[in-house]
Amino acid sequence: MALTIDVVKGDVHVTLVLNGDVDTKTAPDLLGHLTSLELHALEQLRLDLIEVDFVSSAGLRAIVFAKQKMPHSSRLYLIGPSSEIVETITKTGLAQAVVIVESEAEI
Repeated sequence: MALTIDVVKGDVHVTLVLNGDVDTKTAPDLLGHLTSLELHALEQLRLDLIEVDFVSSAGLRAIVFAKQKMPHSSRLYLIGPSSEIVETITKTGLAQAVVIVESEAEI
């Protein structure tokens, strides 16, 4: 499934709204969007995963990349990931570096 990414910029955050699977073929698109952001200056990065069914290891690497480039005090939110994605994120230890919420209203 193709991946679409919409960028929504706020005052102190950027939200990437993803629709589709983040796999080996589409993860470079996500990484491209992430590298175009000024990650070092963001207080919050929000990845809306409500319409994402699958995140491969390549997608996880893109998320780790973003977190590493952000200030230590910044927060990276994963919004609405499926239970399968949450399980993968938890098993890899990435859950310690991100904040998982069901909806943007929780932020």
